[in-house]
Amino acid sequence: MPDLHRPVLICFDDSPGARHAVTEAATLFPGAAAVVLHVWRPLEATAAYRYSAAGVTGALDEQMRELDAAGQEAAQAIAERGAELAGEAGLSAEPRAVKLDDHEDLAVRSVADEVDARVIVMGSRQLGPLQAIALGGFSHGVLHSSDRPVLIVPGRETQ
Repeated sequence: MPDLHRPVLICFDDSPGARHAVTEAATLFPGAAAVVLHVWRPLEATAAYRYSAAGVTGALDEQMRELDAAGQEAAQAIAERGAELAGEAGLSAEPRAVKLDDHEDLAVRSVADEVDARVIVMGSRQLGPLQAIALGGFSHGVLHSSDRPVLIVPGRETQ
């Protein structure tokens, strides 16, 4: 019998698909505990690569730390919006923002393991096959790297 006290992990980026996934999760798992996760990529990583390639270092370190702090703040705000939406839908939700160090799917798997999620829920961006190849297919990556159930909620237009 599944442990109904384990949380639902909801991936959230504040897109229409992610917002729809939150409401569907609340319908499928009424009253469940949830962790609403936003995985963010720091601008610092892009800036550091570009500036080191150009041989510029030193004074930019402080600017990159400021960018990182601003990115963390924005990511936390997105996670909090998702948790608020989940709460309004009837879930007992906590926000979580995680800085991406590697691949998004591995970050999601790490948090799922940490909270012992019973299921990972995410929305679909409804990309065509070529767009999915070009943009990486986040949900596809999570689906194939996870050892937990993964629920990909299609957008409203396909229902």
